[in-house]
Amino acid sequence: MELSVTGVVLAAGAAERMGAPKLLLPFDKSTILNATLASVEASAVDRVIVVTGANAPEVESSIAADRASTVRNPDYRRGNMSSFITAATSDPESSAFILVPGDLPTIQTDILNRMVGLWRTSEPWAAVTSYADGVAHPFLVSRGALDVAAHTSGEKVLGRLLVESDDARVVRLVVPTRAPRDVNTPEDYEALKDDRR
Repeated sequence: MELSVTGVVLAAGAAERMGAPKLLLPFDKSTILNATLASVEASAVDRVIVVTGANAPEVESSIAADRASTVRNPDYRRGNMSSFITAATSDPESSAFILVPGDLPTIQTDILNRMVGLWRTSEPWAAVTSYADGVAHPFLVSRGALDVAAHTSGEKVLGRLLVESDDARVVRLVVPTRAPRDVNTPEDYEALKDDRR
């Protein structure tokens, strides 16, 4: 039986550095979140879950999706790990999860598909994407890795477990392009728009 994999789009943050709900900002005739979500929905993941939190009603009503469901994280102020756990708890059937922050509107479906293929062929404990300019999302996290992460204290748990550690169980999917630009500040947003000009 094929072990299923779910795409998790993290859209719960308060965007304090941006000073406004960044996921709702215009991008390519849509919004930053919907551009990100379109790439995830077009991929080979079995299901798509969008985790909301801050500005949940506005974010949820803005979503234009064919096959994504939403779940709210009541503890979103605790960070992305709490949102990941919220998604995983709502989807007990999945054996692995591909994590994508909602502010990556240029993430490529092809790379997501490569991560899905990695899971279906070798079922790694976890995997990260190694771009020409460094490690970035998407991350692949198995149920086993999730259990370890859920019981690890402190901040930036996934970064410490998957990126900063030398854990041999973490596979690196090598991609010869630059990482997709994330959007945290007004300057990031302007740079993202400049990239498109």
